[in-house]
Amino acid sequence: MGRRRRSKSNRKKAKTDAGSGDRLTALPLELRARIASLLHFRQIVQLSVLSRPWRHIHHHTPVVKLYLYDFPDEEDSILAARVTLARRAQDAAASSVDTLRLAFAADDPRMRRHAGRIVALADAREIRIHAPYHHDGPTREAWALDLPPAARELEVVARDHLAPAVAGGHGAAALSKLTLGGVVGREWPPLLPSLRSLDLDGVTVEAAFAPGSWCPRLEELDMFCTKIEHARVDIRLPLLRFMSLDEVDVSPHGKHGGGDAPPFGEVAIDAPALEELDVTCNSGSSHAGYRSFTLRAPRLRLLVWANQFAERVAIDVGRPGSVKFGTIQLSSIFWRGIERYREQMMRMLEGLLPDLPRESVADVARPYMTLEECDDSDDDEDETEEKLTCDIDALMRGI
Repeated sequence: MGRRRRSKSNRKKAKTDAGSGDRLTALPLELRARIASLLHFRQIVQLSVLSRPWRHIHHHTPVVKLYLYDFPDEEDSILAARVTLARRAQDAAASSVDTLRLAFAADDPRMRRHAGRIVALADAREIRIHAPYHHDGPTREAWALDLPPAARELEVVARDHLAPAVAGGHGAAALSKLTLGGVVGREWPPLLPSLRSLDLDGVTVEAAFAPGSWCPRLEELDMFCTKIEHARVDIRLPLLRFMSLDEVDVSPHGKHGGGDAPPFGEVAIDAPALEELDVTCNSGSSHAGYRSFTLRAPRLRLLVWANQFAERVAIDVGRPGSVKFGTIQLSSIFWRGIERYREQMMRMLEGLLPDLPRESVADVARPYMTLEECDDSDDDEDETEEKLTCDIDALMRGI
């Protein structure tokens, strides 16, 4: 009896099924490793038992993601991950780790030791650390983070924890970008000589904030919802080019602004290379204004200022017309009245137009200023809230 032959349709279906099942394995190693990086590291290790082409996939993923508090049998699983990373580090054919995403309980000394060893073994260019919120209240336990030689970017998000003491010899010396979220800065690193970008988000600064002393080559400084618990802040950075102060409260420890509280924060910025400055305050109830704001920025070309009140303003841009772009917008809903804001705007415009006589600045700027009712004014209130805006772009084109 002859062999029974499969129908043509069945042969075609079998071929299609086999091809689709092997399609991912047929991809180049680099592409497979990038796809696998979407998984947690322990899941990637499990892929290595699929077949020979997948055996060392965990030695090539550009991203290593480890959430230590999610491990099932905590201690053994963490030790197994460390051993796996150690083998990858010893494999001459392995790819370098580009990004390490590491989450652990920063208030647990044992977890910190594991995390420190993992950071060293991964030797990643970019390190992103997340510590869960401490539900029992703020923790003030000091901890250190030794950066490996390859580190260039570091992000630490650890709400209500102390900021880690950044160390690590060559790693700290070569760090170019630092992002801190939710931490309390009690002290700053002694020196980060290569740091170019600093981003503070929801940070409370208890130490004296003088970035020029520990990151003198900083080019970009972004601060959002940050409280600096000092009466005065001096920012002197010769290479700073871009700066954003968004909801930055400057006030001594124990004092709280808002409402009718008098302004008490003093901000002084000396940045000869500064090109763009953005100062924004859209929550006037959370902090009072600044007692004074002083700026020396002879290369400034863009200024965006929104609702941050300053009792005294002194702006030195070196020459008239150097600032060509931006807006100044002040809304009375964020302070006591539009007249106070009008006075502040005139002082700012005097700094932007230093060659004009002081008494003529208002007349020159008036065609480029608008006064309108705020969108969020309450119709039931006796006093209508107003918004005063100056279009710097149009002003500089018109003079």
